[in-house]
Amino acid sequence: MDVYVAPGISYASEAKRLSSYLGATYLEVRHKVFPDGERYLRIEGSSRVDGKPVVVVNTMFPNQNDSFIETLMLINAAKKAGASKIVTFIPYLAYARQDKVFLEGEPISAEVVVKAIRNVGGDCLVVVDAHSEKVLRFFGTCTVNLLVFDKLVEKALQHTNNPVIIAPDEGALHRAEYAAKKLGLDYDYLVKHRDRETGSIRIEPKEISVKERDVIIVDDIISTGGTIAEAAKMILSQGARRIVVAASHGLLVGGALEKMRKAGIYRVYLANTLGVKYDDPLIEYVDILDVAANAIRSLLGMG
Repeated sequence: MDVYVAPGISYASEAKRLSSYLGATYLEVRHKVFPDGERYLRIEGSSRVDGKPVVVVNTMFPNQNDSFIETLMLINAAKKAGASKIVTFIPYLAYARQDKVFLEGEPISAEVVVKAIRNVGGDCLVVVDAHSEKVLRFFGTCTVNLLVFDKLVEKALQHTNNPVIIAPDEGALHRAEYAAKKLGLDYDYLVKHRDRETGSIRIEPKEISVKERDVIIVDDIISTGGTIAEAAKMILSQGARRIVVAASHGLLVGGALEKMRKAGIYRVYLANTLGVKYDDPLIEYVDILDVAANAIRSLLGMG
């Protein structure tokens, strides 16, 4: 089957590698920005796409808004070129944290993004570890939410002894459980306990003791690093030997690296889901494109 990959500018190098995993043809895309800030793109050699499936590949960090518009334009261009099916692979789906109305007058930003991708011509949507998997319901059928924590934790194991996987809260427990069951490890999540007399708060694992054990903290997004840093400090105070972090999306804004370093975190493993990589000894990236390729191949019936 002839398959084509149309890349977004932020994820072009990774898209080229994905095309190799798929055995697909990588399409060059010409970009420019007009003086007024509007964007232009053109898929070169688009006549080859007619009647063939196209995988539109783009991530939405950094420059979330530009990447969102660019993704819609790529889908539309592939549709206009006669693509028989368009699979949109977005490793990091921006705006997914606003998955419901929290305060009166708010939009559901995730719904805006996901429905736009569907309405402009996307037939299938593949993402990596959406903050809330339920946002994919806005797309309808043919969606895949890839969990890659088994790959991340497997890498983290080289720096750990007698490890336990810990989620920072109950909402992230399914991520810890996924990796733990794949790799045969213990897992738990952190809970808050408030002293009714003093009002002080203690954060600790719900059931498992971390004393003299290495801990792998798992989460989907590290943004400013505050949550992960506080969790690490609490766990170390309870006698844990070493803290390693595994996260799908390392945005690392607002001094996140320094916060995690000061918290005593030994190493941070991140999936290569973003259009930026940080060169720092604390960080190590894990390639998850083979997992994405397998999912895309299945959607396209490539065997």
